[in-house]
Amino acid sequence: MSLLGELKRRNVFRVATFYVVAAWILLQAGDLLFDTLGVPPFGMKLLLGLLILGFPLALIFAWVFELTPEGLKREHEVSRDASIAAQTASKLNLLIVGLLVIAIGLGIANWLGHRQERDTGQVAGTSQPKPTSATTALSGNVASTAGPGIGAGVSIAVLPFVNMSDDKANEYFSDGLTEELLNVLANVPGLRVIARTSSFAYKGKDAKIADVARDLSVDHVLEGSVRKAGDTVRITTQLIRAADSSHLWSETYDRKLDDIFAVQDDISKSVVDALKLKLLTDGHKAADVGGTTDAHAYEAYLLGRHLLAQGEAEGTLRASLRSFEKAVELDPNYAQAYAGKAAAQSRLASNGYDGFDVGFGKARQAAQRSLELAPNLAEGYLALAFTQGVLSGDVSGNYALYERALQLNPGSALVQQSYADFATTAGAHEQAIAAGQRAVALDPISAPAYNSLSAVYANARRYPEAEAAARHALQLAPGRPGTSATLGYALLLQSRFDEAGAACEAESVKWTRLTCRALVLAMTGKQQAARRELTAFQAEFGDPASYQYAEIEAQLGDKSAALRWLENARRVHDPGYLGGILIDPLLDPLRGDPRFEQLVNQAGFVRKP
Repeated sequence: MSLLGELKRRNVFRVATFYVVAAWILLQAGDLLFDTLGVPPFGMKLLLGLLILGFPLALIFAWVFELTPEGLKREHEVSRDASIAAQTASKLNLLIVGLLVIAIGLGIANWLGHRQERDTGQVAGTSQPKPTSATTALSGNVASTAGPGIGAGVSIAVLPFVNMSDDKANEYFSDGLTEELLNVLANVPGLRVIARTSSFAYKGKDAKIADVARDLSVDHVLEGSVRKAGDTVRITTQLIRAADSSHLWSETYDRKLDDIFAVQDDISKSVVDALKLKLLTDGHKAADVGGTTDAHAYEAYLLGRHLLAQGEAEGTLRASLRSFEKAVELDPNYAQAYAGKAAAQSRLASNGYDGFDVGFGKARQAAQRSLELAPNLAEGYLALAFTQGVLSGDVSGNYALYERALQLNPGSALVQQSYADFATTAGAHEQAIAAGQRAVALDPISAPAYNSLSAVYANARRYPEAEAAARHALQLAPGRPGTSATLGYALLLQSRFDEAGAACEAESVKWTRLTCRALVLAMTGKQQAARRELTAFQAEFGDPASYQYAEIEAQLGDKSAALRWLENARRVHDPGYLGGILIDPLLDPLRGDPRFEQLVNQAGFVRKP
């Protein structure tokens, strides 16, 4: 018998067909299930490799062995009269037909799944990186509700300019120049600019342009370097198209420091021209609102912004404040520096480093001065809205301030996030969610933006989405203060107390950790233990945590005590009072009580349907 005939008789071809169809089914099943099961990305490659290695082994097995009524035997041990190869062939045929039916079903399911993904991508108007299983629903919502100009059109990320100066202390200058370029480009109509937090995540890293573009969902990347020596600066920039890593434009500037503003303007205009966009007159003017022509004042301002981005430590915030104060000393008409001063002073007060009244009072004065000098400065409106609300205990006048900031600079992730924070406290949940989603679309690897979005979802009682946003924030910045507590609250509100307790114990901010710990005990019926935690908490932190005491007392069932602490929070201007009284789920036991409703009415909220 010929070799071909012998291969047919021994069912080698049927075994090969059976193996290929079964392997294809396993690969399709893996594609559908591995993400859900949490299998690492290399799982599919490993499965494919094993199946490829197994194919020749299966063929060798089919050639060497034969199935008999007594079991497997080597083929040469079976006489032709006793062979049941024909019956085995019939069984293999049936198995192959059955597998083909399964394969067709899986193929249709996979095709429908990819078609749905393509349809979603078309609605979103952008290509987003594949989300993890924990954040699939979240990232889909962000893409589909990003709003006009977000996730559509031309997009760019400005990577932190590398400091090439001999003095590494000049790094604030290169960072500041990068941030100023971000501000200029953010005002270009039709251009989506990734916010500072996400862009600066690549600082000091040898990241490939293709990886940056994929992570941030942009099609262009601007990078550069700065070498500063005395009053002379050399700036090198290049604009790269992510699709093919081609250089669309590059330029080197050698200027005196006094010409730094012209350099900044030249770079921004060149980028826009390279992207074939028209820089509208109004948009260009918006970037220059509240600026300065004093190079040394500008340097002090850049240092203040650099320090303000470093965190919540008192020394860092006070150094930031001093830099902003130096900037306004050098140029008393520098509105942007006054807005920065207001932001630094507000952070000092919010953290309890300065008293609420004194700290927020100084912040309000600085914010008012910034708007006197530059009535169209979005950052000034944000600073004034926050401080004015805290000090007056009345939010009725803040709507127009936040909306004005949003109107002036809708392409700013900070403005969108601040508007979301305000809208959620006012009960405007749909507006808050939309703004929060725009903030993370503009700042896609920013833990603070996802933390804010988590709080917005929680206040809207959308707890699973709040949990997904908080988990994503933890993935982005595992050790960032406040991030573990955000997840803890999302779990707490779903009555997953053990998980909530573990998340809160991982929180580094002490007052937040103590609040969450007492809430877990109160909500699980451990009244005495919760009372002990509350007493220790009050002894250490005093009046500045009045709002948190009210939350705990509400969950312990003592309405009168909770209301007294809310009154005290209003009296001492605790920021948490306005931030949560209308919408905080932890205060739900108080709702309907006439005394509580009076407090809500005093806050001046316009209730949303």
